[in-house]
Amino acid sequence: MRILHIAPGTSRRLGGPTTLLRGLVPVQKARGHEVSVVATDLLVESDEDRRVPGADVTLIPLMGPGQWAYGRGLHAAIKEAVGNADLVHIHGVYSFASVFGMREARRQGVPFLAAPHGVWTPDHHPRHPAMNAVWDKVMLGPTLKHAHVVVSDSRRDEGYLRERGYTRTDTMVLGVDPALHLIDTPWKERRGVLFLSRVAPKKRLDLALRAYAASGLKDRGHDMTVGGPIEPGLPYDPQALAAELGIADHVTFVGTVEEDQRRELLRTHRVFILASDDESFGIAVSEAASAGLGVVTSDRVVAMLEAEHDGVARTYPQDVDKLAEGLSSAARDDAGGAAASLCEYARERWTWEHAAQQVEDMVATPQTGAPQPAA
Repeated sequence: MRILHIAPGTSRRLGGPTTLLRGLVPVQKARGHEVSVVATDLLVESDEDRRVPGADVTLIPLMGPGQWAYGRGLHAAIKEAVGNADLVHIHGVYSFASVFGMREARRQGVPFLAAPHGVWTPDHHPRHPAMNAVWDKVMLGPTLKHAHVVVSDSRRDEGYLRERGYTRTDTMVLGVDPALHLIDTPWKERRGVLFLSRVAPKKRLDLALRAYAASGLKDRGHDMTVGGPIEPGLPYDPQALAAELGIADHVTFVGTVEEDQRRELLRTHRVFILASDDESFGIAVSEAASAGLGVVTSDRVVAMLEAEHDGVARTYPQDVDKLAEGLSSAARDDAGGAAASLCEYARERWTWEHAAQQVEDMVATPQTGAPQPAA
């Protein structure tokens, strides 16, 4: 099968959707599919940002505001790529790349999967809600209803899609780097607390730092590592906050993390924390769980909410004392069993092989049900 992925960009700074591409595409290639990607060069900083292993990548130079993912020649590139595809997989819905892909797939009779990636969950707060409302009516209304399947990141997300009236929905699990499944560091040899994500406002590193400061873990020999690029416009200075909290000597900021360093951090640390305002799934969390860390998250991280529902995890309200309690408990010397149970759960459930099979199953399923609604 010839699979075309359309996304706003391929830069690693874009987070979840581009992590998805780099995980799913190589597996699809290994399963015998011919895979291509069309996107803009939004936030591209290096050759690595331009590359998606296993895919023929076409990047169109960005023009105008980045959030709309538009570039001169984008429509023509998408039109040509759709004509050579058996399936179009569209990531995100608030971009010209996405809408052009939907329109061309419909016009050329190619089935397409559209993944909103959690933008309609209650905890998601768009930067420009009025503009999004206009986009929903004018751009998505005539297009998204023709999707073969509207794809959710979780069972919870799928419920919200159905509340909007979409009947042809399905859930695709997200996966992790298979190398993480090989990590077997004994619990007693793990030390420290890890935050590993984009340092964006919604990721709430401020809450994580405050929780770490209140947890007492620095006095138990567990320092904290913060990995990930700090986004412009963050309303606080993380290093200044660490100094204010009296933990500066125990917190190391390592900036952008490459794959080998990421694996090493996940191999050596004991507890992972993410106190996000909103995660439609949370790939960073699934990576930490798959690597055998104890995981502490807010109750707005869907991957952990599902694990909690299945009895192998616990989430916490966005309260410093509650998160601190969770950190202290997860780092105990006798907490290795709980981390191992979560690890086993993650390794069975969150794999790119599983995701690739689900995509194939979606395409094989005949399109049924009433027409999809206007978005």
